[in-house]
Amino acid sequence: MPEPKSEASRILGVRLRRRRRQLSLNQEAVAHLAGLNVSNYARIDRGLGNPTFHTLIRLATVLGIEPGDLMTGFNSAQLPPSRDGLEDPDAVMASAR
Repeated sequence: MPEPKSEASRILGVRLRRRRRQLSLNQEAVAHLAGLNVSNYARIDRGLGNPTFHTLIRLATVLGIEPGDLMTGFNSAQLPPSRDGLEDPDAVMASAR
C-alpha cells in the first residue's frame, strides 16, 4: 500500500474518514455529493492525496463541518520537504528581504 505524501496528508485523511464514518457515508457518496471523482476522493480519504482549497471546502460542506476543523493544528514539520529547501522560518524571512 502506498505511503502518505506527508504526515499532514495522513492526518487529514484520518479526520475525513472519521467524520464520514460518523455520518455512515461511504467514499462514493461523499465524492458524489462533493462533485469529486471517487478515486480522487478515496486517495484523500486514505491520506494519499493533496486536495485543493476548494476541494477542502466542498468536503467540509458535505460532511457538515467547518473547513477549519479539517485544518486545525497543522505545522510545517508535518509537510514534506520543500523543493527550495527553505524549511527554517528564519531562512524564509531572510529570503523574503
